[in-house]
Amino acid sequence: MRRWLHAFAGTAAPRRTQQVGHLAIDALPDEWAALETGKLYAIYAAPRTPGVDTPGVVAPAVDTLIWESARAAQTRDVTVVLARERADVAQRLRELGFSAGAPATGWPRNLNVLAMPAVADEQAREPRADSAATHGKLFGGLRALKRFGFRARSLYFIEGAERWFDWHDAAALAHEGSMLANWCAARRITLVLLLGVDGDGDGGASLDARDAPAGTVDASRRNAFHAACAGVARMERTHGELLWHADFWRADRTLVTGEVRSLRFTGSGRLSVAPDAPTDGAARGDRLLARDEQRVVVSRAVVRGHEAWLPPHWEVCADQAAVLTACAHAQAATVVLDYVGGAQLDALCATIHALRRQAGSALKIVVAERGEVLRHQYELLVLTLGANLVLGRDLPFSRLQSLLQSLQGQLRTRPVAADYRSALSAALSDDVRGYLPVGAFCERVRVVLARSVTLHLPHVLVKLTLLPQCAHVDALKHCVPRRAGDVLSVDAAHLYVFLFACRLADADAALARIVDVPVERIADTVVHLAEQSIGAELDALDAANRRTRIADYSDMFAAVARDGAPLRSPLAASSDDAAREPAQVAAVRLARVEQALVHARAELAVDAPATQPLASGPLPSHPPRARRHAEPSAMPVRARSIE
Repeated sequence: MRRWLHAFAGTAAPRRTQQVGHLAIDALPDEWAALETGKLYAIYAAPRTPGVDTPGVVAPAVDTLIWESARAAQTRDVTVVLARERADVAQRLRELGFSAGAPATGWPRNLNVLAMPAVADEQAREPRADSAATHGKLFGGLRALKRFGFRARSLYFIEGAERWFDWHDAAALAHEGSMLANWCAARRITLVLLLGVDGDGDGGASLDARDAPAGTVDASRRNAFHAACAGVARMERTHGELLWHADFWRADRTLVTGEVRSLRFTGSGRLSVAPDAPTDGAARGDRLLARDEQRVVVSRAVVRGHEAWLPPHWEVCADQAAVLTACAHAQAATVVLDYVGGAQLDALCATIHALRRQAGSALKIVVAERGEVLRHQYELLVLTLGANLVLGRDLPFSRLQSLLQSLQGQLRTRPVAADYRSALSAALSDDVRGYLPVGAFCERVRVVLARSVTLHLPHVLVKLTLLPQCAHVDALKHCVPRRAGDVLSVDAAHLYVFLFACRLADADAALARIVDVPVERIADTVVHLAEQSIGAELDALDAANRRTRIADYSDMFAAVARDGAPLRSPLAASSDDAAREPAQVAAVRLARVEQALVHARAELAVDAPATQPLASGPLPSHPPRARRHAEPSAMPVRARSIE
């Protein structure tokens, strides 16, 4: 019985003492977060906040993971090594409550915090030839820690540990990992490496491309290094959301592989797994995508007249340029921009595109109308460039606050255009409106359809079957397009009206604004075509025009440009006549008729009798040619034979 109890105590005691802590991520299963004695763990995490260009800025998620895990450690010997300057480390300790006068409560008894500043010698990253030089960085790091003592069941967090390894040589990297794992097991020390090298590879580059060492091995060649670890995980942002990827994690006899969870920040700043279903805490908004999700930055034009009702945490900036500067480091904040008029559209698009590209998908961008109403194609434009929501001009301020609150926790997953200027050109309406011949009409509509694919801009082609008693000229007289981009044409029996940036639900109202009489007075049937149906109808109309030339009314109904100037039609019957106003065309034709009449009268006057007048009334401005009289000639008259 004594031997049996001794054997049971010998097997149970290591299980009670083998765990020295766990990763401080709330709601993460214990099998994914356990830190056991004498094991080596590798966590790939971004050393800097995504979208921040200032070096040395530590990601809040990494900082939170280190300090909260150290606070919750189940051992009294904890060492934290931070890859920062000494002044930054001291400032962070003061923020956590440490001071020279009194020790901070709630932390392990033997807590050591060390600074590991950046290496100034760039040659340290170059590959070495001999083995001693290859492992020198790892030996140097352990030798620096030895000065503070190595105790059994101690826990170490090493930020920036990628400096200790040779990432250029896969064999050397595997040897270093195996050697470090054996060192941890022999001394019963738990080592957690916070690595700034991307675990997915991407050429093995650092998450910060500027710090990517040339020739770094890819992730597939790090498998031997990972095999020496008891757990490998990655913490990264995808589409603005912080994710925890557990490549594998061993805890006692349990092995977890390939698990992914979304992470959030709690109201106290801790990391937590996002709940699958809404909870009371989530309903109150204490699960944040990032620490700045409750931050709201607005331009002054948005809140003008409502300054007395602004929430105290809102930040008001002078203009859009100031908003862009204030949100340089934002991750999940809410940004509200104003739209006053069309002259501001280019600057608005540039600001939205820059914010979305530098901050990611967690940032909430809202456009509020504060002047002109944003046209339909411009609304699609700003949504394509990265905006989450467009608020109407007459929306009450209380509803504005409610809509901003409804965006909390959302991620924008739609793709963002690479160049905002190309998207802006697709949203701008064509500079022509009015009648076009069939050939020019089909060509222009096809160009507009191809250009609008980027924004998925909707258009409508209305096909009206004219009444038998309604002439084409009368139907065209009743059509007066007022929007740039709305063009029309006719064939033998139909009138075609192309409505730029119009949905099917608004087609009837838009057609009623173009036709100045009820549509029933000129058309028998009305057919609305959209999307692929427009292309098929254009092909049929163009084919009919090639078989039999359809009548052209450009001389009477010339299309005009945006500024009202007449537009020259390349397919008109006469290029000179098509470029003139109808009154000018009539004057030219009358002058030509009069000139032809003058020449005809002059020819008739040669053979007409002298007593017979050529015409009654005054002659035109061109005088008739003088009559020719017979003159005597000295030439002899040749006799002709008479048969």
